[in-house]
Amino acid sequence: MLASLQNAKLSWNDAGMPISDSFEDIYFSNNNGLHETQYVFLKQNNLPERWLIHNRDFFVIAETGFGTGLNFLATWQAFRHYRETNPEGKVTRLHFISFEKFPLTKLDLKQALAVWPELSLLSEQLISAYPYAVPGCQRLRFDDGAVVLDLWLGDANELLPQVYEPSDGLADVWFLDGFAPSKNPDMWTEHLFAQIYRLSRPLTTLSTFTAAGFVRRGLANAGFIMSKVAEHGEKRSMLIGRSQKTKANVKTLPVRSVAIVGGGIASACLTYLLTQRGYQVELFCADADVAEGASGNPQGAIYPLLHQPDDLLSQFFVSAFHFCQHLLNNFHNNEMLNHDWCGVLLKDIDEKSSQKNIELLNAGFPIELIQPHTDGAFFPHGGWVVPTELVKTLFQLSAKNGLLTQHKNCEIISLQKMTDHWELINRDGIRWSASQVVLANGVDVTMFEQTTSLPITPMRGQISTLLASEYDAISSYVVCGDGYIVPALDGQQVIGATYVRNDMARDIRESEHEENKAKMQRTVPQDVSTYTVLSGRAAIRGVTRDHFPLIGGLRSAEKLQITGSQMPKSGWLPEIESDLFILAGLGSRGLCSAPLSAEIAAALLLQEPLPCSLSTLRNIDPQRKWLRQEWRKKLGNRRG
Repeated sequence: MLASLQNAKLSWNDAGMPISDSFEDIYFSNNNGLHETQYVFLKQNNLPERWLIHNRDFFVIAETGFGTGLNFLATWQAFRHYRETNPEGKVTRLHFISFEKFPLTKLDLKQALAVWPELSLLSEQLISAYPYAVPGCQRLRFDDGAVVLDLWLGDANELLPQVYEPSDGLADVWFLDGFAPSKNPDMWTEHLFAQIYRLSRPLTTLSTFTAAGFVRRGLANAGFIMSKVAEHGEKRSMLIGRSQKTKANVKTLPVRSVAIVGGGIASACLTYLLTQRGYQVELFCADADVAEGASGNPQGAIYPLLHQPDDLLSQFFVSAFHFCQHLLNNFHNNEMLNHDWCGVLLKDIDEKSSQKNIELLNAGFPIELIQPHTDGAFFPHGGWVVPTELVKTLFQLSAKNGLLTQHKNCEIISLQKMTDHWELINRDGIRWSASQVVLANGVDVTMFEQTTSLPITPMRGQISTLLASEYDAISSYVVCGDGYIVPALDGQQVIGATYVRNDMARDIRESEHEENKAKMQRTVPQDVSTYTVLSGRAAIRGVTRDHFPLIGGLRSAEKLQITGSQMPKSGWLPEIESDLFILAGLGSRGLCSAPLSAEIAAALLLQEPLPCSLSTLRNIDPQRKWLRQEWRKKLGNRRG
């Protein structure tokens, strides 16, 4: 768990440049900070020339101290120019990872970046997408996923040990841009230098504006070859460095083809995110069309599940909520989607719900995320979407580039592991092969021999559709009390939903219509007893007891024999050799959590930087029960 965040407190000097009140230091030089960034960080790390000869299709830059985002924007600008002038260049994606303990408010960020009109096209996008100030990692995607920003909010000394290191390392370049060591010594520690080296790849380079001797010695002790070079402007010198790591002999599985089983929101998000990266996907949908299961409801609400800002579940859902908003807002054809960020009210309906809402409002979440309302607690940026349209739009966008093959009315009933691939077998005995398989088929994920022990419980839910004209005046936003009510669409209003554990039937029940109306009656003041039910729909959610989804590769039987003493310090054992992945257990908040869950799954599958901590990976792992048992064994052995 990470401590709650505080925003940066700023002053502005006579030149209109921001100064940190806490550290009494400038964010960038008065004498053209953009030129200084380009010299210190881009030129000294030989960018963009290295993008022409890099050995992967994505390039990772990590930074200590996001500040105003000037370094990110300058790098993004340079990367855009590189792609325009080198359309056949190998590097097609830029991944920028930055750590910030005291994030600027959106208002301060806007004012600070206003001095760089040449960056305005990019800075406006950054400001628009700027995340809530909640601890953890917030992922932003720009230029249709060609540029990714992971903004890790919190103390870098706490966060860096929580960053997953892919099999061949993480960062190709480090920008060390904290405030001056004399002003902010916590950003220049031996511990931090060791973590920077841990997360570096072979031949990773770094640069920093400082030339302090203890910084040079500390980085050298961590493993970098360090040297001084002439600085830009008034300073005489600065430091550059290069990792001494040699190429690790790590066994990885090259991704040749990805087969995804499922036709709902989870598989749609993953298919979209993989095809955007340029990977082939073969989809197997058991139904006649996609979105006929739990993702087929006429409307669904989008808002996060919250407890405390430093709670891992809350951090996951805040990140997921922001990523979902960001993704939907950036569809280049989102006019195809009926959706509205109208707000979501958690309504006080009794003393218990009122007290819970008070606790949420007093927990320390940013007011931009959740704020007081006369009737409870309000998510001003929450809303609703038509799930069927969302799922179909994602698949349509995925198919446009020719990387998606779809098999409908094709229920996969068996998986067989061969020497170097999986075989997927349907009811007619037809077989398909794939080097890697992702099971994203909701509650049906446990139907295979390899997955019967996954901790997913079926939960039947029936919604009811009412004639909207009977109570249009109830609310212009989503109301959640005892059940939920979504604003009217096409003359109809959706209310729901029931929760029936371990019931897999999808028949429509009059008793559950009455239950939904009773829930609505407890939520709104109107008499709803005579309201007309036009239709209903029942679907089965796959839920987990701890509310975390199941995301990750399944470990082999041999790997599961590991003893507690071999468990890594993080408590999470990466399974880089897995070729059978799970993306399921999204429960009733699947619309909110599916995009980020799919992004995590894609990053694990392709060994890319992950938008979540090792602690979160431990909690979302499909085999987390085993992980927790082994972790407890390790702790027990230590105490013994």
